[in-house]
This record gives sequence, structure tokens and C-alpha cells, in this order.
Amino acid sequence: MLERNKIKPAWKFSQKGNLWKFIFAGDKYIVGETRDISNKMLYLFSIRVHDGRKLLTDFKFDNGNYWISLEAANEKTIFLSRFENPELPYPKNIIAIDIKTGKFLWENQDYIFYFCTEYLLYGYKRKLESVEYAELDTATGTVLRIVAENENPEVSKLKTQSDEDLFNEFHEYPRSLSVNPPDSACVKLVESEINGKDINGDIEYIVKNGKLFFNYYVKTAHDMKDITKTNWKNVFCVYDVEQRKKIFEETLNKKSSYNVPDNFFTRGEYLFYLVEKKELKAIQI
Repeated sequence: MLERNKIKPAWKFSQKGNLWKFIFAGDKYIVGETRDISNKMLYLFSIRVHDGRKLLTDFKFDNGNYWISLEAANEKTIFLSRFENPELPYPKNIIAIDIKTGKFLWENQDYIFYFCTEYLLYGYKRKLESVEYAELDTATGTVLRIVAENENPEVSKLKTQSDEDLFNEFHEYPRSLSVNPPDSACVKLVESEINGKDINGDIEYIVKNGKLFFNYYVKTAHDMKDITKTNWKNVFCVYDVEQRKKIFEETLNKKSSYNVPDNFFTRGEYLFYLVEKKELKAIQI
């Protein structure tokens, strides 16, 4: 049993609304959006990775226009798109704002955001029988060149590669204990934690720097408003593998009706995790 945590988060971040999306803008920043579903408001944010310092917080671009979405970012700029209308949530336009101040930089109304690399942004527009791609200047939004139609497969290939790089670059996502189990020492630590508990579904884990990070869903008391409904508590633990001791525990969700995968991941020297869809936290590992 853990009397008190031996480690603590390096920083934590929250703002108005539920955490909807966040991405890394290079190595220095995290940018994201939260949404107030009831009041149909969108809030953007940008924070520094190494200390969680807030640059933008509760930022309402276009008066909190709910029908705008975060697409990508680099270390200078956040790229957004609009929706056609609430009933047809298809993207249109490309918007750029400053990552530190939220200052509006430009909006291209001719193309839809497709993807961006370190140096270029690609947009597209649908034509009657084809799709036109264009390379845009990230600083101004002006079209640098329209991609020749015979180059379209190469652009699609570059997007696939870019998506794979974003997914894999510096990230380590949790593995399934049942499908890809760790070594026996780590398995025994997990077993010691869940022994005698009513667990739902699989357990996900990461082993890094001599520490075992994992989460599991344990059955909680019935909801008195609906005794037929089963709820599960999502518990996150950190064990020191060599000492075979639990050094950290936190509840990620007090009440959940089903398991949600990928509650945490590592990037660089930090492990990031979410609490109740409201709070982003980082542990230095």
C-alpha cells in the first residue's frame, strides 16, 4: 500500500471546458483546444513542454467560435480550420495565429488544410473531377506553387509519411499486457497491485528508465441512480522496478462505464497523462 506519492507531477494544466485535442509544436510547446459543449465555446491554449508555463490560456479566437478546429502547429504558428456549418462539419479555409500571443496572422480562403511539414504547408481544394494540391508559405499563407496533377501521388505519400512521423516521433505509447507482456518482474508487480480486485479489460503499460507505468480499471460501488449500471475507476500507478515498490498513484477517472485506451504516453524526458478529460499532467522520468 502506498502511504504517499514518492514522486509528483512536474506540472499540470487545465482551463475552461473539456480537453478535446492537443499536439506538440516542435520540441518546445504543446498547443491544444478545450470545448465547453453546453455553451458551444472553443478555447485554445499553448504551453511550454519543460515547465508547463502558459502562453495562451482560455484563448477565444474569433470570440470562441465553436466551429473552428486545431489542425497543426510549429514553434511559431498555430494552424486552424473552419467548418462549413454546424450541420455539415466539413473543414474549410486555413487560419494561422501566433503561438505565443494568439495574434491573427492570415487566412487562406481558397484551400483546405491537408498537412504540414517542418517547412511547408499543403492545402487542397476539390474540383469537379479531381483534387488540386498547393504548397503554401507558412508565414503568409500565399500559394508558392500549385502541385501538378501527376505529382498528386507523391503528395499523398508525403502526407502518409508525415502522419507516421507525428505518431512515432519521440513518442512511446502503452502496450497491452495480455498481447505484449513485459518481463516477469514487471508482470509480478502488476499482479501484486491488482490481486483481489475486480478488474475490467486489459492493462496497458510502459517500462522506461527503471520504472513501470500502468493503468487498470477496477469496479466501484453501484450508482444509486441506476443500480443496473456498472462503473469502473481508472487507476494509474508507477512502480520502481528494482525496489519493487509503488512510488506513485493517481485516479484518472473516478467513474467510467468502459475502458478507454492510451491514457498516457512518454515523449522525451516526460510522461504525459490526462485526468477526467480536464487536466493534462507531466511527470519527469
